[in-house]
Amino acid sequence: MYEPLVYALLFFGGMAVWIPVYYYVVAPFIGDHVVRRCETGEIDLKYLLDDGGVFDELADRVVTLFKQHMLAEMGQLSRSATHPGDDGETALDPVGMGIEASGSILKAIGLKKPPAILQYKLAQVLGTMLDQQANANNDFPPPPEFGP
Repeated sequence: MYEPLVYALLFFGGMAVWIPVYYYVVAPFIGDHVVRRCETGEIDLKYLLDDGGVFDELADRVVTLFKQHMLAEMGQLSRSATHPGDDGETALDPVGMGIEASGSILKAIGLKKPPAILQYKLAQVLGTMLDQQANANNDFPPPPEFGP
C-alpha cells in the first residue's frame, strides 16, 4: 500500500538532486565543449546552418506535425458534428448536416472511412451549390396559384 508513495518520494527526491547537478555542473561543461569544437573547426557550423539543411528539415517536420494535428482535429470535429451532443439531441445545424451528407456521399462512392479534409471540402462544395440554387430560384417569381 505504501510502495507507490515510497517510489514517488524516491523519484522526486532523485530529481531534486540531479536537476541542480545537471544545470550547474554538466550543462556548462557540455556547452563549453561544443563551443570549443566549433571554434577549432571540428564542427562546421556554417555547413550545419546553411548547406546541411538542418533548419529546413526542422521546419518541414514542424509543418508536417501541424498538418497531421490539424487533420486529426478536423476528423474529430466532423465526427462530433454528426453525433448527438451531451443533451441527447442531434446536431441539426447546417454545418453538421453538410458534413454528414458529404460523409454519406463519400461512403456511397466506396470510401470506407473518408478523410476529414475531403469530407469538409465536399461539404463546402455542397453548401455553395445549395446557395447558388437558392439564388437561382429567387430570380423567378412563383406561379400565380401560389401567390397573391
